[in-house]
Amino acid sequence: AEDQTLKLEDKMPESDRRAWERGEFGLIDRIRAAFPRIDLTDDCAAMRPPRDERLLLTTDAAVAGVHFPNRPEFMVDAGFRAFAGAASDIDASAGNPHGALLALVIPADLTTGEFDDFIRGISEYSALSGIPIIGGNIARGREFAATITVVGSTAKLVTRSGAQPDDLLLVSGALGGSEAGRLIAMGEIKSETISKKVREELEARFRRPSPPLGLGAKLARIGATAMIDISDGLLADATHIAESSGIEIAIELDRIPIFRGVAEVAAIRGIAPDLLAARSGEEYELLFTIPKNALDAAKSLSKTIAVIGHIKQGGGITPTRSGVPIATNEIGWRHF
Repeated sequence: AEDQTLKLEDKMPESDRRAWERGEFGLIDRIRAAFPRIDLTDDCAAMRPPRDERLLLTTDAAVAGVHFPNRPEFMVDAGFRAFAGAASDIDASAGNPHGALLALVIPADLTTGEFDDFIRGISEYSALSGIPIIGGNIARGREFAATITVVGSTAKLVTRSGAQPDDLLLVSGALGGSEAGRLIAMGEIKSETISKKVREELEARFRRPSPPLGLGAKLARIGATAMIDISDGLLADATHIAESSGIEIAIELDRIPIFRGVAEVAAIRGIAPDLLAARSGEEYELLFTIPKNALDAAKSLSKTIAVIGHIKQGGGITPTRSGVPIATNEIGWRHF
């Protein structure tokens, strides 16, 4: 029986074999193969930050079954999404990313094919963004997880705590596509009434987010006072700005730019499109505040930038629709 099992394993395709069988250095070699131009041979990566700039460091974790579906067909997109989400934090601090460290936890049941797919997603976002993987770590564990640390720098730091009364609240692009795409991708709604093209666009928004890298630094130069990337949802992230800045944010829900197809998904879900957009997480658009006299300069940076509210004395957030306050019980993603 044992001989028969060995014969079956010998016939198993390479991609179906357990990643553990490759060993630590075998897996590292597979990562090196995905980044042939980068030297990944040393324990530490070395870089020289631009002169007179502040160093930025951010870390994001992506755990299978928590941050992305624990299914083989999602692994390429999981790698892409994890890297994009980590890089977005640098953009939201008005910085430019220079490199990233990748730490992986490998469970016993992860196949070599799944490992390679995740690394392919990482590699694809690296190529798209120009951010190299410059080091990392591999360890065994119970669930597959990736922790990505991105290093960047900024000439003019913008935080969550600088919003001032009379500032305007703006968003860098249309919202709602990530959550609508998630609902479709996970089969949580019956979406047959939505055209195939729109369904594909929404799923792509969920699977392959595209943070507006470089926009944060440009907004800093024209006087942005506070900034955050929309990862937990607009309402939740606006709350973070309000709490850090000690001000109140009035949000006009009917002014939020809505991603194409979100209204159709919202109708199926039985929710207002603007509320779905305001709660949608992992959008990675920038939410920021500026003085009123900087509005023209901000809009000149991108045609998709929109004013959605303003800052006043007080605390917390006040969502309205057509001037009428809207109660919101759920404001977005919560980690615990």
